[in-house]
Amino acid sequence: MKKKIISIVAILLVVAITAALIPLFIPKKTDLTTKNFVDTDEVLLNPGKGFVDYGTMIYNGAEDYVSIGYHRFNWVKIEPTEGDYHFDEIEHKIESYAKRNKKFAFGVMCVNTSADLEYVTPQYVFEKGAKSYDAKLESGIYQKVPSWTDPVYLECVNKFVKALGDKFNGDERIAFIDILSYGNWGEQHLYHIEVDDRDYMKKEKITPEFFRENYVKPYMEAFPDTLLFNPWGEEDFNEVYEELIDEGVSLRRDGIVKYTNGLDMLAKCYGKLPVVFEYAGNYKDYIPNEEEEFNTELQKAIDIAKPSYIELDEDWFKNNKEYCAYLANRMGYYFRLKQAQFHRNMKLGDCTTINLTFANDGVAPIYEKCLVYVGLLDENGEVVEKKLTDLNPKTWLPDTKIQQSVHLTIDEKMAAGEYTLAVGLFVNEEDENPTYLLGSEGKNANNWYVLGDVNLSI
Repeated sequence: MKKKIISIVAILLVVAITAALIPLFIPKKTDLTTKNFVDTDEVLLNPGKGFVDYGTMIYNGAEDYVSIGYHRFNWVKIEPTEGDYHFDEIEHKIESYAKRNKKFAFGVMCVNTSADLEYVTPQYVFEKGAKSYDAKLESGIYQKVPSWTDPVYLECVNKFVKALGDKFNGDERIAFIDILSYGNWGEQHLYHIEVDDRDYMKKEKITPEFFRENYVKPYMEAFPDTLLFNPWGEEDFNEVYEELIDEGVSLRRDGIVKYTNGLDMLAKCYGKLPVVFEYAGNYKDYIPNEEEEFNTELQKAIDIAKPSYIELDEDWFKNNKEYCAYLANRMGYYFRLKQAQFHRNMKLGDCTTINLTFANDGVAPIYEKCLVYVGLLDENGEVVEKKLTDLNPKTWLPDTKIQQSVHLTIDEKMAAGEYTLAVGLFVNEEDENPTYLLGSEGKNANNWYVLGDVNLSI
C-alpha cells in the first residue's frame, strides 16, 4: 500500500513538473507583426533631384522623367535699358513648369558667344563708360565683351543682381539659381572669346579673391534664401569654390562626358550640397559610333561627383529609355522602405515601438528638408493622427540599409477602434499628406506607405 501511494505521488509530481515546463517550450502568442515591402523600379520624381529639362523634353514624351526646367537668359533680354526689368521673361518660364508641378532653375549670362548678338551685356553699360572688347562670332558679328575688372560694369551688373534677388529670392517655385556674371556663357572661364588682343586672357585674368568679392558675394547677398550654384570654371578658383561649399554655394559642371577636369572639386560637395551635370554638346555628336562611350563616360563622372541633377538630352532619352529610367532614380537619393515591425494591438496612452528598415539606393544623401511621420489612417485612407518621429533621412547614406526604431505614444483622446498604420516622408510639417515617394510597393492614394491594420483599445 505504501509503495502504491509513493508511486501515485511520483506520477503526480512528474505531471506537475511537466505541466510547468511545457509553456517554456511552446512559443508564446504575440501580436508583433513583420511586413516586408517589395521593391519597385517605377521612375520617381522627388524634391531636390532628377533630370533637368532645357526647354523641350516636357513636350516630347518625357514629362514623367523630368524633375525641373532650366534656362539661361541673356542679360539684355531681362534688362534691355537701365532699370527697365523684364522679369516677365523669367516669370513665364517659371509658370510653364509650375503648371506641371515642377520647379524651375536659371541663370543670367553677360557674355554668350553662341548667340548672334552684338550686346548680351546691355548697351547702356558701355555707354556709361565700361571698358570692352569686341569678340568675333562664327557668323561674323562682333559681340561686346566687358572687361571683367571694370568698375562701371561691376556696378551695373551687381545692381541688376540685387534687383533679381528682390524679385525672386526665396521663391519656392525656384529650385536653384546659377551665378553667371563672369565668363563666357557665365561658366567662369574665358575660353572661346575670340578678340584681336592677343594678351586678352592675361589682361583679363582675375584673382580668386576678386572673383569671390565681386561676382559671388553679390549673389549671396541677393539670394540668402535660394540655393546658388557656381559653374566650375578654373582650377585657380578651387580654393574659393571649396570655401563657398562650406558656406552653402554648390557647384555644377558644364561639359560632362567631354571634360573630366573639375569633377574632383564637385566631389567635395558630397554630403553637403547637391551637384548638377550639364553636357558639353549634343548627344547626336556621339552617335552612332560612340553611343556606348557616351554612357560609359557619363557613368564614370557620376561615380566621382555623385550628382543630384543631370541634363536630359532629347535624342539620348529616345535611344536609352531604360538607362534613363535607371538614372532618374539612381541620381541623388533614392529611398526604399524595406521592412516594418509593429504590434497590432495598442493601448491608448501607451508607448509602442515600431521598427523600420529603409534603404538609400541613390548615389548621394538627401539635401532637402525631409521629415518622417507615422500616421493612423481611417478606413478611407484619410489621416486621423500623424506623429513626427526623430528619424533623420539626411543620415541615410547611399547603398546602405538603415534600421531604426520609432517610439510612438498613442493619444489618449483618440477613439478606440481599428486603424491603418502608415509611414510617410514630408517636406513641411503642415502638409496633410507625404511629399516624398519611395521605391517600394504599398503606397495608398495619398502617398502613405501602409504598414498594416492596428487595434487601439482603452
